[in-house]
Amino acid sequence: MTVRARLRQWRRRVQVAFLRLTGLSRVAEENYLLLAAIGVGILAGLGSAAFMYSLRGVHHLFFDSLAGRLGALGPSAVVLLPALGGLIVGPLIARFAPEARGHGVPEVMTAVATRGGRIQGRVAVVKTAASAISIGSGGSAGQEGPMVQIGASLASALGHRLGIPAERMRTFVACGAAGGLAAVFNAPIGGAIFALEVITGELTPAFGAVILSSISATVVSRSLFGNYPSFVVPRYDVVSDVEMLFYALLGLLAGLAATGFIRTLYALEERFDRWELPAWSKPALGGLMVGIVGRFAPDIFGTGSETIQGATWGTLGPAWLLALLVPLKIVSTSLTLASGGSGGVFGPSMYIGAVLGGAFGWLVHLVFPTVTAGSGAYALVGIGAVVGGTALAPLTAIILLFEMTDDYRIILPSMLATVVAIVVTRRLVGESIYTLKLRQQNIAYYAGQELERVHAFTVEQAMRKNLPAVAPSTSVLSALSVAVQARAPALPVVDAEHRVIGVVSMDQLSAAAVAEKRPASLDAIMTRASEANILVSDRLVTALTRLSESDSDALVVVRSETDAMPVGVVSRRDVMRIYERVLRRR
Repeated sequence: MTVRARLRQWRRRVQVAFLRLTGLSRVAEENYLLLAAIGVGILAGLGSAAFMYSLRGVHHLFFDSLAGRLGALGPSAVVLLPALGGLIVGPLIARFAPEARGHGVPEVMTAVATRGGRIQGRVAVVKTAASAISIGSGGSAGQEGPMVQIGASLASALGHRLGIPAERMRTFVACGAAGGLAAVFNAPIGGAIFALEVITGELTPAFGAVILSSISATVVSRSLFGNYPSFVVPRYDVVSDVEMLFYALLGLLAGLAATGFIRTLYALEERFDRWELPAWSKPALGGLMVGIVGRFAPDIFGTGSETIQGATWGTLGPAWLLALLVPLKIVSTSLTLASGGSGGVFGPSMYIGAVLGGAFGWLVHLVFPTVTAGSGAYALVGIGAVVGGTALAPLTAIILLFEMTDDYRIILPSMLATVVAIVVTRRLVGESIYTLKLRQQNIAYYAGQELERVHAFTVEQAMRKNLPAVAPSTSVLSALSVAVQARAPALPVVDAEHRVIGVVSMDQLSAAAVAEKRPASLDAIMTRASEANILVSDRLVTALTRLSESDSDALVVVRSETDAMPVGVVSRRDVMRIYERVLRRR
């Protein structure tokens, strides 16, 4: 027996002994998954701490120590800092973990969709180092993307060691993603909802495991950093009912900003991919461009948390200056990530929403001071709206805003603005900032879950009702005329007692009508009832299987095996219409 085989055997014995000791050997597999999810959350919380401490250390190294050594360049020294960070990050990612480039969440989703959730363990280490250097040296990116990918890779590694089944790995990876996000923002509910909305795409089956992981990660994070909201903000209220109109308008602007962010990021990614330069050198080039922007607008460096805080307090202005920061942040973040740097898009989305909302609020309060709150309230609502618009995740945006600010009174306008922003983004882009990359790679990420929902449909929901029936002695031309007038894909063929004896489709009628030797009646061309009947209560997948096995393009629907009276017709096109409708629904 090899050493590896002995280790696997030993690990299995330890698992069995632990389960027997705790009495968990008698419980269901779901409870074992819940226990493992707690372990994932603890790992994600520790990973979050490692990343945060690394980020602080790198930022001090670049902006305090290194910037001081470049003092001869004066204020222009900051131009070189992101480029120097890129020179370190580029080779690091290219050599050890190419998956660590970019904003992380699409890479996690790709692993779930194409590799059964398998993420190399080294991704967590490389992502921690690369993101800390990218952001700490001045790159414009957020903390959540790295932590989602770090948490997911730790969960994947632990899941494979524990022998988590492949069908459960999607949930397990979502547990790691939830723990990572929850630990960064001190938001256990928001982290869980993000993982369910974005990573798994559904809210119910995995909720227990994901919420436990999110809670345990938050406990670890709070024990290390304290229990404080991400942003301390004043208490805001809706001043008047008229103000809801302004919040709806802000949602429209937020949707446009989210659309601009998504399109700019992917346009620059395509541009950098086309440049024939070594992959390791591109982050340095992107960093240099970011440094040039930051030379004149230093607020765009890093996560921009201080700017977000200032906007929510209404201490930043005037409006034109805040509005100018919107395109500058979009461009700088896109340059950082498109060039191959490492970081997230969640934080920049919050930044964009804060300054956009602050600028808009500054203007409306100037014009309508008696019916509107201060600009800080609009900055808060703008955060949720742009986050919701970029991620197409309304629950995540709304709940995270509440948890990060510990203020629920602004939730109503936030809900309105977020929904409007999502509608705008769906209309203009059709994909979130995460799923667009998967769509470009022809990965239908949510297709498997949607197909499961399609399978729940019954034949009754797809069939066509109240269609005329014909007798087997009817001529081909007469039946064709009846089908055309009724716009029917097929007609039931019935006997004298109106019981189904077969079905004849439009294709069969059309072919027979132009045949050299036209059949005298339908009896010669119809598909017999033994092959063409299906029950009204049968599942749609059963109809599709029957159609694939039949020579006909349609089936006659009957109520039961003993009741042969026709109640409708379901065609291949009717079935596929339901499939397409559900798969297009996001």
